[in-house]
Amino acid sequence: MSHPSPLQPAGPQTAGRDSLLNRYRSRLVEWAGLWAAAQPGFALDSTWLVARRRWSPLLTREFEPPQKESPDDVTFAVLGIHSPSHRYTLNVDGYLLIELAGDTLEVGGDPESACSLIDARTRREAVLQLTGTMGAFQWGTWLAADVFAIGGYTDADAYGQWKQARLWVYAIADSSVSEYESRIVSEPDYERYVRVWHRWLLERYRAVTRS
Repeated sequence: MSHPSPLQPAGPQTAGRDSLLNRYRSRLVEWAGLWAAAQPGFALDSTWLVARRRWSPLLTREFEPPQKESPDDVTFAVLGIHSPSHRYTLNVDGYLLIELAGDTLEVGGDPESACSLIDARTRREAVLQLTGTMGAFQWGTWLAADVFAIGGYTDADAYGQWKQARLWVYAIADSSVSEYESRIVSEPDYERYVRVWHRWLLERYRAVTRS
């Protein structure tokens, strides 16, 4: 049974007025380009600011690297994104598993999703966010030496028929995070995004295996 779309976000979009997005615009256009597959004409300025707040880890633990050359190790190489100094590694999703299947990738793993920040000096992992089946963390990049972004989605309804893009910009120095959201899209629209996101994963996989 199909269900109608939940209410769309209200109020003005960022529309070039958000200083944080403007500062890191060149590094965030890749994320916006992925979501343009689901929302024709979507751009970084097609977002709404949800909140700016302080952040602290959900938990911290000793980091245990995956076994060398295992599927987990390959997945970590694809989704583990190093900071410019290589001190930190942003692990976009510690529950995802990526394996090559012919000319494409099989993407699976645990239905939960968790993003984390790993400090090479202390060998500690700080879990930033954790979600169940109602969302996932799927993309990430470093914007500066101590600023990074995570992209993903959340379900906008209880039936999994409507999705909403999410973007978080984290700063380590002042422990701040800014959260942005997109308009709500249908599941078929979201599937177009997924196909483009899989191509992004495949490109990273090929770069990792070449190196």
